[in-house]
Amino acid sequence: MVEDRTRISTTVGSGTERHTLRARLIFEVRAGVPVQGESLNLLFGAQMLIGRDESCEIPILDNRISRKHALIRIDPDAIRLVDLGSTNGTVRNGEPVGEEIILMNRDRIEFGRALTFETRVIEREGHVTSVRLASGPVAYLLAPAEALIGRAEPGNRACDLLIYDPALELRHARFEHFYGNTFVVSLNDRNPVRVNGKPVKELEVHHDQLIELGKTLIRYELVNPS
Repeated sequence: MVEDRTRISTTVGSGTERHTLRARLIFEVRAGVPVQGESLNLLFGAQMLIGRDESCEIPILDNRISRKHALIRIDPDAIRLVDLGSTNGTVRNGEPVGEEIILMNRDRIEFGRALTFETRVIEREGHVTSVRLASGPVAYLLAPAEALIGRAEPGNRACDLLIYDPALELRHARFEHFYGNTFVVSLNDRNPVRVNGKPVKELEVHHDQLIELGKTLIRYELVNPS
């Protein structure tokens, strides 16, 4: 499993505050069935730097990756990617990336011949809200301020993260990030989120807390808790 070293960018007013967060959502049970090895790196921020430098939001510790290799920016109308003059380049669907491009669903992005991600761009209420990058067991969900979680069903495009669990609501919960803190919010009073076995309406989540969404159990883990 790849260790997640992220720097979270949260825009507040006219300024941008940066916080360091090393966290994962680790699936332990999905719809009542034990799950092993599934995890999701949850990132918040309007733009994400990809590179070998550990200060990058998405670090790829491989010598074929430049220290500051590429940038992904989440705008209201699109997800944009630009190569930052990297040594070994960035490729989309077999074509080199030069100037800034707009990412589309199912694009295959290769950074420096080291790692290939497939993208899933999520739109909600007519606006782009997040993008998911996945490669084997490595997955990143990028969202500017919040991530909506719901039941995976055909046509459900309202959520950033879809979970295959019939006990979930179509819109079940929301993760939010403010000033370096992460919160989980229940979106249905009759079927609330439970944290460490207790129903919650809204709660700040901390290291090693268990979050129950329907019959799915997720552990919130900080890599290096203080």
